[in-house]
Amino acid sequence: MKIPALRVEVNGELVAIAGAEDLSILTGQVGFGAGKDRAINVGQVVFSVMGLAVHGPQPRQLTWGSDVHLKLGDRVTFEITEIEQPSPPQTVVRTPSSAELAAAAVAEKKQKRQGKQNV
Repeated sequence: MKIPALRVEVNGELVAIAGAEDLSILTGQVGFGAGKDRAINVGQVVFSVMGLAVHGPQPRQLTWGSDVHLKLGDRVTFEITEIEQPSPPQTVVRTPSSAELAAAAVAEKKQKRQGKQNV
């Protein structure tokens, strides 16, 4: 079965064909970064290819190309495609489920109320 994917190349060299089954989002971006009170500059290039899977018992974030460091003049190509065997992600990070986030919010509210009572 073919799945949606992003074919990512930098200067004509394949970085990855990013994609995985059951993704809720698949994104690729290039941008310039700047710190507080500083202007954007070409020495602070941000590159990201990320997928997020929120369905199922364990949500997860997948990344590709995290070792890519771009510089002035680099050419980045994103091709929208479908493929049966995408590149494996470089990293897979577990993300909290909505139930875990809700439980943490309840615990935080409870802790704040107890803190006010002890004052």
